[in-house]
Amino acid sequence: MKTLIAYFSWSNNTKTLVERINAGLNYDVVRIERATPYSSDYDTCAYVEAKAEVTSKTHPEIKKLDIDYSKYDRILLFFPIWWYTFPMPIATFFEGLKGYRGKVYVFANSYTHDPQYMVNSLRDLRSIDDQIDIHEGLFNKSVKEHLSFIESEER
Repeated sequence: MKTLIAYFSWSNNTKTLVERINAGLNYDVVRIERATPYSSDYDTCAYVEAKAEVTSKTHPEIKKLDIDYSKYDRILLFFPIWWYTFPMPIATFFEGLKGYRGKVYVFANSYTHDPQYMVNSLRDLRSIDDQIDIHEGLFNKSVKEHLSFIESEER
């Protein structure tokens, strides 16, 4: 099974999680980045830029990803929770998957443990393209739990 890990990370917490998970898996990895980077100042990024995008449902331009998604049976999509759902560059990435016929597993992390954030993220992704086969991954789990889940889904 050919697998791609795609992730968004502003503070590098999600990047570190992906690196630790992928150390034993060695999947192809791509980082989703906003074309115009967010401010490096947390308050500006969170309370101005990210909040405005979520409120207006703006899907910002992302850096070009030279990926042939059809080569992959599944995509593991990792992101932090921003404003009760995924960061809006994830929406832009997801729009780029139009026509993708593999499975997309969603993994989220947050400083809070409210499972509604995963529910919101799955709902919001499906509203972008309900033809993509989306599966709930894990929310706020350890590297070991992620590895166990990912490997169990390969069978």
